[in-house]
Amino acid sequence: MDSKKSVFRFKQFKCSHVASSMKIGVDAVLLGAWADVNRAKSILDVGTGCGVIALMCAQRNPEANILAIDIDINSVKEASLNFMESQWRNRLNAELMNYMYLKDKKYDLIISNPPFFNSGVKDFSSARMVARHDSSLSPLLLLTKAKELLLHDGIVTMIVPFDRKTEVNNHAGREGFILSRCCEVKGNYNALPKRIMLEYRLNHNGPCLNEEMVIEQEPGTYTESYRQLCSDFYLAF
Repeated sequence: MDSKKSVFRFKQFKCSHVASSMKIGVDAVLLGAWADVNRAKSILDVGTGCGVIALMCAQRNPEANILAIDIDINSVKEASLNFMESQWRNRLNAELMNYMYLKDKKYDLIISNPPFFNSGVKDFSSARMVARHDSSLSPLLLLTKAKELLLHDGIVTMIVPFDRKTEVNNHAGREGFILSRCCEVKGNYNALPKRIMLEYRLNHNGPCLNEEMVIEQEPGTYTESYRQLCSDFYLAF
């Protein structure tokens, strides 16, 4: 990141995150690196923020066209600028749009780092509070709407707090989704899982692939598996 901490530099792109509702964090980069994008020709990034996940998907899949949407105008403006400065500008599009109102087009992959904070408070004083609060887009709403927007063999993938795993899985089952892959995320080997990445399909016959990602083997020293997962992105790796 540069000295002003407003631009995050990756190996193949840079991403300004000064105006958007949420800054770039570990969760977004983990999901962007972990998601199965290989066969996706059309990708929908829901709640794109500054566009980092969409940019990662564009880097990983040279054939994918990506629509990145957000309900925050400053996020959309910043994502658009980040897309225009990337080498994949012709395949990336950011739009001010509410996910729940999307229709017509269907996607191979729907990906999201959805809001995770549920306090019951409805008086939001900042764009960041809206971005963090799941009343604007909960993991459950993401799944419910995804049924309408996924192609036959499509995937919906997200990262959520680990303590919401059962809630999200139960809702996914009620909506007809099958968990095809998941990855528990731990800060270190002795820590409890903090996040979980989930991949769902409407059509899946095989078992669920269960994975674990530990970020640090000791303070300041990243595990080899984490370095490998993010090696195409972080400059330090």
